[in-house]
Amino acid sequence: MSDSIKPTKASFCCKYCQKNIQIPYGLSVITAPCPYCGKEVTSPDFDKEEAAAPKSSESKPSETIKIDEASKANEASKIEPVQASTGSAVKAPVLVTSAAVPIKKTSDLVSANKEASEKLGEDEEVSEKSKEARLIWIVLLVLLLVIGGLAIWLTSSGGNQAAVAQAQADEDAGPSAEELKKEWRAGGWKQDASNVLIGFMSAKSAEEKMKYVIANDGVQEGLQQFYPAGSDDSDTPAEFFAHRSGSEQDHERGIFRMQYRQPGQVEIKDYFAPIGSLDKIMGMKEATLIDMAYAINKSNVSVPISIMAFFKDTEAGLKLDASVFMQGKFRTFRSFVNYPKPGGKEIFRVTISESIDHELRDNKQYRTYRIEDFAYPEEHVNVSVKVDSEVGKILSALNWRGTDRDYQARTATIELGWSKAKPVSLQVERLICWEFLGVGGEIGNTAVDADSDEVTKVPQTSDK
Repeated sequence: MSDSIKPTKASFCCKYCQKNIQIPYGLSVITAPCPYCGKEVTSPDFDKEEAAAPKSSESKPSETIKIDEASKANEASKIEPVQASTGSAVKAPVLVTSAAVPIKKTSDLVSANKEASEKLGEDEEVSEKSKEARLIWIVLLVLLLVIGGLAIWLTSSGGNQAAVAQAQADEDAGPSAEELKKEWRAGGWKQDASNVLIGFMSAKSAEEKMKYVIANDGVQEGLQQFYPAGSDDSDTPAEFFAHRSGSEQDHERGIFRMQYRQPGQVEIKDYFAPIGSLDKIMGMKEATLIDMAYAINKSNVSVPISIMAFFKDTEAGLKLDASVFMQGKFRTFRSFVNYPKPGGKEIFRVTISESIDHELRDNKQYRTYRIEDFAYPEEHVNVSVKVDSEVGKILSALNWRGTDRDYQARTATIELGWSKAKPVSLQVERLICWEFLGVGGEIGNTAVDADSDEVTKVPQTSDK
């Protein structure tokens, strides 16, 4: 084969790493470190095919190749001299061109291998760190999912538990304020009303009694009149007052009632009956039948006694309507209507209904009304009122005669007065309010609609 077609490169495999090593063609057998693994390998004899050609006497198998790093960096295709074991230098090319991997010096190869190992270690360390980072992120993601699920579960179950806990707390706390108030209205008021009544009747002065009563106009003056120093209510003990159940509507409005009822013990016809010796009966040797009748009447055994004790639930607790109380106990209504006092006026709690008055029955300018003491319905008086008067317009709400309305009666607080002219007559001076003032009744609830002449309707207390 001519020189023009001879190969320029030869290659062989490292017996250690099996990597392909390329050297210039025709290079004598040499021993040098593998450029890949760094171990010393010996190249095959490529000159056997050209045995006739003379071999360089200066070349020996034991030659050691040294590579100039500076020459390698500047010109990769140049060949460095190989230092033979005998010390003689021959120029033997051991490196391939730029396409080939150069054979380095032993120290350089070891250093390069060390750098490669360090780089590999660094790459492995980076890879390990990357794996650790990914593992940490996976763990964090799992933890977040677990925490989120736990939070959702706690929210749902916590709400139920909170509801159960609240229900348990409500049960442990007992009934609510509204339930307690409803229970008190159903029966709890009775003890409170009894305590207020006992306190009122035990007070020794009008000022002390005012602590237990509704402060209506004139009530303190009435207490001073009927309860002078040293007086008490021992003739009508508080323990003989009975609780009266009112309507649910009244109780919801805070209106409650107690009553003292003592029937008459002696009929007036028995005053003059022969009931024995006057000395034995009266202990009075010179007593007459008139004296006996007066004594019986004075001790109130001939007439019934009816005292209404109305209570109103206020912000300060239950308060007694002392006006109604005194009207019943001291019979003020009977005294006023039975004994005319020209020009005299007083306020009473009464029941009003329309009555048929024969004297003015055919006079369309008047309507007659029955006014009775609330505590003593049998004690009443008929009073005629002009239809076009202010009082007549208010009372027209009760008119039933000649209309399609049914008979009805309503409680009211009114002012009665005797005329000054003679003969004196009883008249309704004012209708202060429907119901009892301070106990369901308020000033202004008797207003009349000017367009329809109809009175304002208000709730009715179940007084009877």
